Amino acid sequence: MDTSALIDQILVFAFTFTANLFASVSGGGAGFVQFPLLILMGLPFATALGTHKVAVVFLGIGALAKKKSNNYAIDKAVALAMLFIGCPAVVAGTLIVINVPTHAAELTVGFVTIAMGFYTLFKRGFGAQGLEHRSKLRFTVGCLLIVLVGMFSGSLSSGAGLFATMTLTLVFGLELKRAILHTMIFVATIWNAVGAFTVGAVTAIYWAWIPVMIVASFTGAYVGTSLLMKLPVGKVRVIFSLVAILSGCLLIYTAEH
Repeated sequence: MDTSALIDQILVFAFTFTANLFASVSGGGAGFVQFPLLILMGLPFATALGTHKVAVVFLGIGALAKKKSNNYAIDKAVALAMLFIGCPAVVAGTLIVINVPTHAAELTVGFVTIAMGFYTLFKRGFGAQGLEHRSKLRFTVGCLLIVLVGMFSGSLSSGAGLFATMTLTLVFGLELKRAILHTMIFVATIWNAVGAFTVGAVTAIYWAWIPVMIVASFTGAYVGTSLLMKLPVGKVRVIFSLVAILSGCLLIYTAEH
């Protein structure tokens, strides 16, 4: 391996580890750092999308390897919706993005990322308590939002974990840490695996960086989940919001230059 390739591997490990650490702490955000930096390092949009999705699968695996508490049991109704409604939406979103102009897609991701960063920064008390009873209307609205988030996960990648966590918390009424666990299982692991398979079928994945990204994703998620159980929600929210805003600005910059 020449010096240039070695430096690239080190950089990929560093930003992948950081991205997945923050994502596992806050319930989303790996794409805020990892996805735009893959583009910044020279990968085309669709290739960066597929490469990112393969690596992020191990974010969920790393988080689940650390999770040992039974306090955040899986909500069966939410699980069924994420599987049987969300997965087809991911496939649809992935197939759509292949035909979207790169510039437009990057700008969209950037602006949406910044908006979500400001939202989480100013939304105090987000997910402090779970909802005891969920109405049929609330569940129906939640399922419709899962379709949208699934398509977003398949198409623009960045922010899907955050949007999923927000939907599970604000609409389905899950407590924040429980919502994050669901996001790690269904979005980071299952949805991204579905998206990676779909992208891999229609475009290229940059396999040279995949091994180091897998190691970085797993270890970052393992460490991040440890922090999640210890840090107060307020600190997690502020850190994640700042990362989201800065990463959105970075992606807009790469789209315009």
